Amino acid sequence: MIHTTLREHIAFRTDRFYKGTLFASEHMLVGIDCLVPQQEQAPHLHRGHDKMYFVHAGTAFFTIGDESVTARAGDVILAPADTMHAVKNIGDDALIMLIAMAPFPV
Repeated sequence: MIHTTLREHIAFRTDRFYKGTLFASEHMLVGIDCLVPQQEQAPHLHRGHDKMYFVHAGTAFFTIGDESVTARAGDVILAPADTMHAVKNIGDDALIMLIAMAPFPV
């Protein structure tokens, strides 16, 4: 597949945040993370894999290593490889983020 739309992949879950895959190859993963208000991704890291978040809609609070930032639609956040990171939807609306990881996480 070489074409898709973001709206085809937007979904939500009440028991945990939703994540889906738009594209995957041996070199890169492109996905979507969707969180309802107050949902969060617990602190975690990706060994040897950089991760980029593009905030499409909503307001997120990111902790990347020792730094924290509030991000809104249009903002881009980098979680370098081997760096602990977490994100929480702190807004009243859905948080929708396009993500990319490289190299592809095995």
